[in-house]
Amino acid sequence: MGRAPSRSWLVPFLSVWVWTAGPLFAGAGDVLPSAEDVMHKAIQRAKWVEEQNFEATRAYTQLSVTEQLDDKGAVKEREELLYHVYPVEALPYAELIQKNGKAPTPQELKKERERQKKLRERLAQRRRQKDEEEVSLDEEVVSKYRFEVLRRETVSGRTAFVLSFEPRSDDLPVRRKVDRFLNKLVGTLWVDEQDYDIPKLVFRLKDNVTMGWGILAAFRQFDVGFEQTRTSDATWFPSRIDAYIDGRLLFKSFRVRQREQMSDFRTVTTEAKKGTPATE
Repeated sequence: MGRAPSRSWLVPFLSVWVWTAGPLFAGAGDVLPSAEDVMHKAIQRAKWVEEQNFEATRAYTQLSVTEQLDDKGAVKEREELLYHVYPVEALPYAELIQKNGKAPTPQELKKERERQKKLRERLAQRRRQKDEEEVSLDEEVVSKYRFEVLRRETVSGRTAFVLSFEPRSDDLPVRRKVDRFLNKLVGTLWVDEQDYDIPKLVFRLKDNVTMGWGILAAFRQFDVGFEQTRTSDATWFPSRIDAYIDGRLLFKSFRVRQREQMSDFRTVTTEAKKGTPATE
């Protein structure tokens, strides 16, 4: 938790986001495209975005709030981290600026640098060879679900198609660990009508998910919300992720609520090796 968000969606890191901004509905007489056509164009857009590697030229501010909850849902522990995220050698680096509203201690900075080093090593390894647990919007993932175009809505002043999705079957194949999650997801997807990028996504588990026959881990609730912002140069970046996870690891139960909020997106004009990169 508290890491720079990736363009690839890794299911093990997400939960509930509820948007309350009132949507504006298009007229009832509008002709809607097929779900197959919308998702085909969304997949092509996702492939293009991945090829562009926009993360290598962007910096932004990231606020990460993690709350540990008790059995009644009351907050028993809260951590707030503020990061300055910028690319180093074409990979995102999250520099810790504040912890719980205060400057981090030398010990906290050292621990954070070690964590960032390990994270960047994993990202670099993923770039060299495909991570078998990586989840992208591609044909394989989309084929798991039955989509339905419900309507058009206005999201942040732009028209988007609203699609519901659910698993095509209750007995989908499990070829990798993350399929245990993917095979149980239901939710709603918003697809920008012009760019075919994803301004909003909400999903949840329809059934419990277990690992190691329920011995290693069990997830009773895993609700995720995802939101993107279109920047002035017509690129899209994750701007908010809200999550709620209720589960168990071995013999210890946990309830976690997390919010990731990204803002102040800017283009990096010179790659930073140390300190703050120059921006336009």
